[in-house]
Formats: sequence, C-alpha cells, structure tokens
Amino acid sequence: MNARDEVRRLRAPAAEAWAATMGDVTSCALAKDGRSYPAGKYHEGRVAALGEWMRRLTPEADAAAARQVARGLAADWAARMPPGGGANRDWESYRAGGLAALDEPLPE
Repeated sequence: MNARDEVRRLRAPAAEAWAATMGDVTSCALAKDGRSYPAGKYHEGRVAALGEWMRRLTPEADAAAARQVARGLAADWAARMPPGGGANRDWESYRAGGLAALDEPLPE
C-alpha cells in the first residue's frame, strides 16, 4: 500500500468519528446559530488535515516522504489564524484535530 492509501485509510475512521459526533447537524449550521461544538470541530479538523495531506502526496510517495509532507503541513496548521482573527474554542479544537491527524503514524 502506498503512503497516499495509508493516509486515506487514516481518514476513513476520522470521517466516521466526525459523522458520529455531529449527527445530522453541520458545523456551519451550529456556527450560524451561535452554538459552539468543539468535539465536532476537532473531528472536522482531523478530516480536513488528512484530506489535505492525502492530496499533497504523489502516488509514488513512501512513508518517509509522507511524514515530511505531514511535518510541513503541521507547521502550516500551527501558524494558521482563525477567520476574522479572534480565536475561539471551535477554532482551537479544529486546529488541534488537524495537528493530531498530521502526527498520526504511518507504517514503514
């Protein structure tokens, strides 16, 4: 299995956890209602980061190359500022989920 497939394999349970946490409500709907749901945003961040990681990998990427891409993405995610500039619980949870996902191990 190539590294892209391994990241795809990691993304599937992250997406399932996000769906299980959110039920039939979207993050956008909660935000529009002014409600905070950090647990849902954490899983959303995981799914987003794993998707970004997967898209940046070439089909030939091995585990070492994939980890290098993940380190670069993690630096980007750590430096990201929330839309509008003000940090909040949802944003911090989203970013934490993304950073956790980018730190997930890949088989050698």
